[in-house]
Amino acid sequence: MGLPEVVEVARSFAVMIRVEGPDPKGLKMRKHAFHHYISGKTTLSSSGIILPSSFDVSREPMSLVITVASIVEPFLSSKHRDQIDQVKPDLIPGARIDIMVEGNATKSDTETLHWLPAQLIALVDIPASSVALQSLVGGSLDHGWEVGWTLASYNQPYFDATQKEEAVKSQVEPSLNGTRIAILKASSTSFEDLPKLKTSSAGNKRGDLVVAMGAPFGVLSPAHFCNSISVGYVSNCYPPTSSKASLLMADIRCLPGMEGSPVFGEQSEIVGMLTRPLRQRGTGAEVQLVIPWEAIIKTCAGFLPTNTTTLKEDSVKHPNPVELAMSSICLITINDGVWASGVLLNNHGLILTNAHLLEPWRFKKTAPSHKTVSNIFFTPSNDTAAFESKRNHQSIRVRVDYLERWIWCDASVVYVSKGPLDIAVLQLEFVPDKLVPIVMDFTCPSPGSKVYVTGHGLFGPRCDFLPSSCVGVVAKVVKAQGEAPAMIETTAAVHPGGSGGAVLNSDGHMISLVTSNARHGGGTVIPHLNFSIPCAALEPVFNFSKDMKDLSILEDLDRPNEHLSAVWALMPPVSPKPRSRGDGIKDPKGSRFAKFIAETQLLKPTSPPDKTGLASSKVLPSKL
Repeated sequence: MGLPEVVEVARSFAVMIRVEGPDPKGLKMRKHAFHHYISGKTTLSSSGIILPSSFDVSREPMSLVITVASIVEPFLSSKHRDQIDQVKPDLIPGARIDIMVEGNATKSDTETLHWLPAQLIALVDIPASSVALQSLVGGSLDHGWEVGWTLASYNQPYFDATQKEEAVKSQVEPSLNGTRIAILKASSTSFEDLPKLKTSSAGNKRGDLVVAMGAPFGVLSPAHFCNSISVGYVSNCYPPTSSKASLLMADIRCLPGMEGSPVFGEQSEIVGMLTRPLRQRGTGAEVQLVIPWEAIIKTCAGFLPTNTTTLKEDSVKHPNPVELAMSSICLITINDGVWASGVLLNNHGLILTNAHLLEPWRFKKTAPSHKTVSNIFFTPSNDTAAFESKRNHQSIRVRVDYLERWIWCDASVVYVSKGPLDIAVLQLEFVPDKLVPIVMDFTCPSPGSKVYVTGHGLFGPRCDFLPSSCVGVVAKVVKAQGEAPAMIETTAAVHPGGSGGAVLNSDGHMISLVTSNARHGGGTVIPHLNFSIPCAALEPVFNFSKDMKDLSILEDLDRPNEHLSAVWALMPPVSPKPRSRGDGIKDPKGSRFAKFIAETQLLKPTSPPDKTGLASSKVLPSKL
């Protein structure tokens, strides 16, 4: 089924939710990214899913709508505000809920739009998804995660002490509560022709297509924003070893107001409901969350109709090439603190990763990769011999992943490049059976071709997480000395902890090794500006992996290469006759940019303070 057909199915079930109520102190919009406030009334909006018609206890036809609870929580009466699961909770006097479908939003004049009244009949927490979310982030806010949009302000100023007191009483503090849903009831006469929802008996796989349809910033102009589509892919599933996920992570571009959107797969089957993203304080990283449909139905069986159709087995997708290739992506830890990613090269346990994980001082950085203990930093030093001794005493552990299980093994260092490429090779000390080495593609990828960046970004060993996948395209292939590719840039998101991961093509073949992205000195990561080493430049490593007997094969990678060094220093091509700055000639634009971006930091959750105790304000490329 093509994307236009999936969009048409999604359009049948997507609605916009509007909640309006009295708000004389202007507190209801707090922790929401947008709102409409006039004459002491606040209006909030979200997206929702309209379900096929059913009957209530009085045999009156009705349609149910599900959305996120966060849209109605500010308007709950005080006696219902602190309860989790509630049937027929009361709203404050004067509050009302309306829904709108796209067919009613065809006119540009918002005053003529036709809204249908709805009633709140239940607030329900999805326990399986809630447990998954708590497990994912460690069960508290101490790990720097919270649920909510980056655009939403959690630190808006109070006008006076009274307003601050009211805010404390009326608002829930930033939390991990992102799996609570609201069930609404609307007249069925407007939704009698809804098709049956299709569901799938197979679980979702990483790399699967997903389509969300919602109303970003809907209340600001429903005619313009109602039922906008967003297309992405499943990035990961939790729990990782279960065939039925309780929580999905999606690599999809969504905006505030789309929470509550229906999410469909490429066979137009319902996948789940979009909720607010999980965001990391300090870096601005957002992970879009989807509550699986099966988890919703299981919890809300007493409310929701069962008017669905299950896809036939022959239409259910088998694991895609990207999903299969992820068994080649490893999780590497150093001294059980720092972690990064690696790529399995052969059946003998040879693993490719980045050198900055083992030797951060060579790159003049303060900490390698992502770390689990935020107050541990590595101090730069020119005393390489001292650090060589330290490296030899490092405890290196590697988790090798299978499709449904994994195993931890100790590893030793085989090779660390002394040349311009940021690569290292490890060897497992115990080699498990049935390893799945990566398949390499040495051809130069075409700009615009689809890629999947895979690795252990953001979530480390504490989460027992399988590698994540983010989708993009090849943005640029940078070449050195003629036609030899030296660097690949992609538009896919690359996050801390992804160092040493693989960039895969649509066949699941590795085309490059993830090395770095960019980070603003103030701490904000720029995940969609990233760099990787093409497989063509890594061919000596792959040749060595065939029999692992002749280390001299890797000597070419250790030789100085000013052209390759210039590429990875983000400098202009090496001139045959370099001219000094003392000649009165201005720096070329390339070198000014290189100076702007040259003082790099390893990609990590926070930037260490400088001698003044303040974080740097520069924009820097960042090792993962």
